[in-house]
Amino acid sequence: MRYKNYLFFVTVFGLILMLAFFSHYKNSGRSIEKIAIEFESNGALFLSDSLVNKLLIQKKGVLPWKAKDSLVLSMLESFLETNPYVKNAEVYHFQNGILGVSLEEKKAVARIQGPDKFYMDNAGNLIPLSSKYTPKVPVYFGGLEPGQKSDVLALIDYFNADPFLRNELASIYFRSESFFIGLRSYGFEVEIGQIRRMEEKLSKLKVFCAYYDNYKLDKEYSLVNLKYKNQVVGS
Repeated sequence: MRYKNYLFFVTVFGLILMLAFFSHYKNSGRSIEKIAIEFESNGALFLSDSLVNKLLIQKKGVLPWKAKDSLVLSMLESFLETNPYVKNAEVYHFQNGILGVSLEEKKAVARIQGPDKFYMDNAGNLIPLSSKYTPKVPVYFGGLEPGQKSDVLALIDYFNADPFLRNELASIYFRSESFFIGLRSYGFEVEIGQIRRMEEKLSKLKVFCAYYDNYKLDKEYSLVNLKYKNQVVGS
């Protein structure tokens, strides 16, 4: 009885292996007839399905492609990630001759409007301007020195972390060793100074904005200075 049970399990296991091998052999010989593209997070903003299709066809040639096992998926992923709009790419096989492509675009957090014009993501990577999509992000005016990148990104992060201020930051300047910002809802410019004591400075800014909204002031301010400790200086 034990011998019969053993023989039965060996036979079943052997059949499973044969079926798996046959299925793998059949699928490996199937050509790629179609590319299925999916965009993660916010979807396709800078790119599009048709553009990604064209990029892959330029790389591999016109469909259908050779047997699936001849495609090096990591090579296709690396190729797509060389595109300046792509943050991450994953390529995988579906059944029935379909190649799956999942893309995550870089997210712009600032637009640099200087001698060179480009967007920047939250890691400081360059994103080219696009005629297809214009994100609503703060604009940094002037040349951005390499050492200023981290300060500009930190400033944007502080504003984005605050529910009241996250939609207010419109523009950023750097002059006379100090950061200046423009707000969307207010006509005055704000001098931040250096990126230090930012929690205190933004708290003072919110108090000033609330006072400005709720009381009729005697004068219109063109500049509000936050860089002095425990003071708000308007002029």
